[in-house]
Amino acid sequence: MTKLEIEELFFRHIKLETRPVAVVMHRDRNQLSRKPFPMKMNVCQLISLARHAGRAVAGVPDRMVCAIGASCTGLIATTKPFVTGEAAVGKYTADREAGRVFFSNTFKLGDKGKVYDALELAPLGEAAFEPAVVLFYGNPAQIMRLVHSVVWDNGEKVAADTVAEAAVCSAIGFVLSEDRPVIGFPCAGDRRFGGTQNHELVFAAPWHTVRDAMVVNLEALAAQGPLYPVPPHVFYEPVMPPAYTLGGND
Repeated sequence: MTKLEIEELFFRHIKLETRPVAVVMHRDRNQLSRKPFPMKMNVCQLISLARHAGRAVAGVPDRMVCAIGASCTGLIATTKPFVTGEAAVGKYTADREAGRVFFSNTFKLGDKGKVYDALELAPLGEAAFEPAVVLFYGNPAQIMRLVHSVVWDNGEKVAADTVAEAAVCSAIGFVLSEDRPVIGFPCAGDRRFGGTQNHELVFAAPWHTVRDAMVVNLEALAAQGPLYPVPPHVFYEPVMPPAYTLGGND
């Protein structure tokens, strides 16, 4: 299947509200197929352009503002406030030690130092590059079906990041490092700067998992009946007030 056919399959079975986003990281920005915007934009903003507006976009760390997003994706070495935990104090945690633990539980490729120099994103169906990661945004019922499309043939659980900080950037880093899917709770920054809605979760998976397993498994699941929305069960006899019941006011 082509990338566009794969994207259309997810829309058909899961009825996504926005487009899946293909992501590839580059160690050398000269590998980018397009120039980054001249203004500084966070990773979540670039993702929003891809999933909402259908734009192919690129980013480099010196044209970003968000230090934690760049740290999670390995575009920079993790900066000191996210190592000591100071960045969380008064925002997410009561003190520095809790903040240190908080950010130690936020997956950051930058903990190993700078790994990449640029990233490129596009709607999956129009990506001119071979993705490393595919991002899906959806409500819990839609994400449930994405989970089912992973576990159908192996039964293994899908990881979930419940720190709820830098979730989409952390998810990209996690997939690149661990080569397996993850669910994330989008952070306040993703909602503020990326336009992520209150009902949305993020699901990230390796491209090969999407291409080789999830599409096949989704078709197998759909053969049993509609996947989303889940059809209500209506085979029961309802109880209604007498005035609304046939024969109740005879």
